[in-house]
Amino acid sequence: MSSLVHKDVPEASAPQWYAQRLTDLMPHMDYIQHSGHEYFEVIQRCIAGMLDGPMGQGILQFVGVHERVLLSLTAAQRRGDVLLVLADLQDNGRSYLTAPTSDSSAAGQRLAVPAYLPLLSSAVEPWLLNLAAVDLRVMARLTRFEWVGDGSLHIGAWAYLAGIDPADSILEVGLRQQGSCAVSALAVHRYQDPRIDVAAADRWRSYAGAAFAVSVDTRTLMGLHQPGGVREWTLQVTLRVGGFSATDLIRVRDVDLVPRRFPVGATVDARSRVIGLMDAAQGLRLKAVRYTCVASTVEIDGNAVRVGFGQSEDVVPVRLYLDAPGQLPIEFGQETNGTGFIVDAASVAGAFHSGERENRWALRALLPNGKTELVAWGNSGTDLTSVSEATAALRAECTGYGYLQLSWRPERLTLTNAQMLENAATIILEGRVGACSGPPGPDLPDLVLRTARDDLRPSSTRWLDEDGSFQANFSLLQDKWGHGESAWEQGHYRVLHVLAAAKAGGVPTARVPALGQLLAELPLQFEHELLSLELVGEGNEQDLVLRVSAPRTAVEWTALHRNLAITAYAQTEAPVDPGIVLFETFDGKFCSDSGRAISDLLGGRTTGLQRYWSVADFSVPVPRGCTPVLRESMLWFRLLATAGYLVNNNNFPHYFRKRTGQVYLQTWHGTPLKSIGADTPVAGTTASYRALITREAAAWDMLLAQNKFAADTLSAAFGYRTEPAIFGYPRNDALTAYTAPVRRAETRRRLGIEDGQKMLLYAPTWRNSRAAASPYLDFEAAAAGLGQDYVLHYRGHHKIAGQRKTTGQDCYVDVTSHPDINDLYLAADLLVTDYSSAMFDFCVTGKPIYFLTPDLAQYRDSERGFYFDFEEQSPGPLVRTTDELVTTILNSETTGKLYRGHYRDFVRRYAPQDDGGAAARVIEAVWARQEGHREPAEA
Repeated sequence: MSSLVHKDVPEASAPQWYAQRLTDLMPHMDYIQHSGHEYFEVIQRCIAGMLDGPMGQGILQFVGVHERVLLSLTAAQRRGDVLLVLADLQDNGRSYLTAPTSDSSAAGQRLAVPAYLPLLSSAVEPWLLNLAAVDLRVMARLTRFEWVGDGSLHIGAWAYLAGIDPADSILEVGLRQQGSCAVSALAVHRYQDPRIDVAAADRWRSYAGAAFAVSVDTRTLMGLHQPGGVREWTLQVTLRVGGFSATDLIRVRDVDLVPRRFPVGATVDARSRVIGLMDAAQGLRLKAVRYTCVASTVEIDGNAVRVGFGQSEDVVPVRLYLDAPGQLPIEFGQETNGTGFIVDAASVAGAFHSGERENRWALRALLPNGKTELVAWGNSGTDLTSVSEATAALRAECTGYGYLQLSWRPERLTLTNAQMLENAATIILEGRVGACSGPPGPDLPDLVLRTARDDLRPSSTRWLDEDGSFQANFSLLQDKWGHGESAWEQGHYRVLHVLAAAKAGGVPTARVPALGQLLAELPLQFEHELLSLELVGEGNEQDLVLRVSAPRTAVEWTALHRNLAITAYAQTEAPVDPGIVLFETFDGKFCSDSGRAISDLLGGRTTGLQRYWSVADFSVPVPRGCTPVLRESMLWFRLLATAGYLVNNNNFPHYFRKRTGQVYLQTWHGTPLKSIGADTPVAGTTASYRALITREAAAWDMLLAQNKFAADTLSAAFGYRTEPAIFGYPRNDALTAYTAPVRRAETRRRLGIEDGQKMLLYAPTWRNSRAAASPYLDFEAAAAGLGQDYVLHYRGHHKIAGQRKTTGQDCYVDVTSHPDINDLYLAADLLVTDYSSAMFDFCVTGKPIYFLTPDLAQYRDSERGFYFDFEEQSPGPLVRTTDELVTTILNSETTGKLYRGHYRDFVRRYAPQDDGGAAARVIEAVWARQEGHREPAEA
């Protein structure tokens, strides 16, 4: 390979060619953790051959430090160390400490000190850790682009070298002229911005000091007024440290602080202005634009628009038109003075659709020389905003290049104010409805906050005056399922206006933009004890989005803070408290499963035990008498280190280590059909996961199993060396309890299921190979085929719950976030699943189970693999299509007879101890014994 390169590639280009080939290899390097020894040997030979070629190992300077280490380890056949590095990068990210070095070949005279170095079987060559130019990349982001006065531009941004404290570097900012190496230096003001650390994701250092501001007087830009002079200037930043310097452009904007379409400033002379442009390739730049036809005034009175050309240097058009794609031009009428033009927009607005998008006309002029040109605006974009009210149906706007356009919507809803009443746990949105035909009708505006998986409606809406001002109140707490109030689910909620046209089959919603004073105040942040909210604008229109997240401060969201918390957890010496139980199920997304059943019974049987539940956010309702604790909060870390009892149905994070005196009960989350743990095909797991399950199993004091088959399988898959506790599953106790009929009736009432209707519950597992938003069941076809006697409910798998797209449809009810799946099992009349462990629980009810398995061969033979012959033991029919499923369900009497024996055998084999007493058996084994009766295992 090397000889071919040197034959066909110029010598000066060979290192870069090799570097690109090594970069191309990195995805294959990552795949080493998903493959066996043969694959590694192929990659090893390829890399070793390249590093042993004429260019030698010097080509490694063109790839980053982690890549240099991985490639070197691979060439040296150190597969175990490669897997260790890959696992560490997945667990802890790519940031690393740096240290000074006397080696002058190191960029900035710094070397990297990755955290995984002490874990390697032997040291790597020291020169691999010397920072290279590729390691010291300029990281930059635009945070402010604002025109002030006549031509003064204020720019805010941040810039730092990855791995270097901003205080240790010198920052220079300048404007480089197009086609020249000349750079005009700008005065730089540096300041602190803690938000930088959220984006930086560096667990070792803060970059808060990397923020800076510069000002540009665009009227005095070098070459601006010279004939044929410079028409474009690029903003560049240079950072210097230890004799090393790096220069780059600002290629990224902060989407919350800088709109996609930059604001337009004042003209620098009668026919010119400087505008801002930005893209990833050319970065932030200023461009001088020269106009032929410039309007000096715009007036809007209702639907009448007047455009004037009154300045001495103005070129007055012969004719003026409104121009829109797909429409015939609409001519303005010319005033008698010859410098003003008037048009009635209402006469042509009907040609446009009244959907969610703005309908726009460009202004085009026929000039005295016979040419047709777009009409520019002669003042700033800010001046133009005063021409029309923010909520007016007809508005004058300015494009990013400074050209005039008219925007029209028959009914425009905008927000003017947003505030939170913390004591009332309410967010108030105030706005105004403007219409082309005058004040709005009597119907209140219908606002909704919507994510792909959730809709939030206001608790109340009212008019504030007769001119269209309104107020909508949204309660921050909701009782969605009848299990008590909880906060909103995390997500980005679009602020939408439900249109009256929806009732007539039109576009159902329109996005609500931010205009006027509210736009100037964005982003707005609100803090509540249960959640954080941030109102931001998106896209060119600055459409409003309310971001909802767990209540953490900006500092708490940073990788640096998280790393400090993990370090403090690992070093804690606080005593273990046997009076505390910390429960966690499904990574805190639910308080459910066997842990919930144990917690409920424990609360009624024992006193003096404090029960805490780990929650991903406070939308997760916790059992009565328990305290929610936000996952990875400081309290959560303290409890993880000091709780006497830990109960989980999955795994704790990679940094968890059980302490002496803690008892760890692992309930797991189902009898396995598909391969798990060490039995999972290596292509479907990572090095990090395999290391984690080995550590976890060593920490378990008790592994709970539903049946003998599960006990044997789980023990082997996880390397658990103690006898599992075959007690049945506590999570299934409720399915046979005397209260089951009452719970069924109450759940069906809350779900709105009418008497005589059958509830179909669709609960598939997740897949590595299929999009989360694409379950195999065709809900629309199933609903049509089954008819009104059936109601469909969808329960997505917890691993992909946050990716589902279930709003905006009426074929089924999304019950993924329902806090207790037992309620759903009881309410359902039949279950449709695939390879999910739901089958082992639902069979306790004795109700029909159907299996929609179009990918059976692929899932069984390639993706996961099965522990037993599923087709032979299945307690219900396996079908491949929705149509086949519908036919089978409608012939349920025949199907039931065919599978009656299979069903009975299935229950006898996999649910023999699900008799309603499993939780009691667990409590007797773990808590009811005398202190010291059993010795907790050491991790």
